[in-house]
Amino acid sequence: MKELQVAAVVVTYNRSELLQKTLAALEAQTSAPAAIIVVDNASTDDTPQMLAARDNSPSLQVHRLPENTGGAGGFNAGMKIAYEQGYDAFWVMDDDTVPRPEALEKLVTTLQDAAEFRGGPMPSYAASMVLWTDGSACEMNIPTPTWDWVRPVPYQKNWIDLDCSSFVSCLVTREAVAQCGFPYKEYFIWFDDAEYTYRLSKWRPGILVTDSYVDHLTPENKGVFWSEVTEANFWKYSRGARNQVSAGMSLRKPRILVDLFAGLYRQLRGAPVSRKLKLKLTKAAFEGFFQRPRIEYPAQK
Repeated sequence: MKELQVAAVVVTYNRSELLQKTLAALEAQTSAPAAIIVVDNASTDDTPQMLAARDNSPSLQVHRLPENTGGAGGFNAGMKIAYEQGYDAFWVMDDDTVPRPEALEKLVTTLQDAAEFRGGPMPSYAASMVLWTDGSACEMNIPTPTWDWVRPVPYQKNWIDLDCSSFVSCLVTREAVAQCGFPYKEYFIWFDDAEYTYRLSKWRPGILVTDSYVDHLTPENKGVFWSEVTEANFWKYSRGARNQVSAGMSLRKPRILVDLFAGLYRQLRGAPVSRKLKLKLTKAAFEGFFQRPRIEYPAQK
């Protein structure tokens, strides 16, 4: 197989200190990305100045958006830029992701190994094993395997097939983008990565590469629970509920809807959340039935 030309796509917003760690880790890869594309979501901290001070890096590109479009809008924009520039694969991540030195090399070689094992083309994407700062699995980034994920295990492979993963170190192939389009920018935040990787996996399953490690620098190692919704964070939780319903409908996956509404019922019942907030969150979920964004495909040349 030919050598893949990879563009790293990093979306950032007001986290310059964390972004510096991400960039340093990308520059220290044993197999360096051909380009590092930073999408700045109109940061108001010192991110622009910090990036300007790094302009001597030949692989670094900075694309500042005129307004904050959320993670979803940032990944949509960054992948479009990378696709237009002709790269073979797009390594997407947030600005609090620190890939270990062999992370990209393992993703690329395992994509090729999985293709040979399957006797055909490469998986649509390859996701890294996401760790928290203490070395345990990051609870926010537990991927969803396919029903037959054990098939490579008897052959001692370092990967399993996936239905869904996060955007914390996910290498998406150009072919997959050409077939399945770009992430929905309309989602703004939450479940945009799940919807997109589910969409890719419906076309061709992705893989989790179990020895490609990245560290996710979240403040604590915990998942997201509906019982923790407050007036202050409602803007995120409401989008998460809306987007999950929207994804379940567009992907024709009833399980996504069942998981959401069962989770809302189970976690909100008896939770210290006001009745008003529970109703608002439920209303936001039902808005997802009417959110039908169109898939944007790359322009055909």
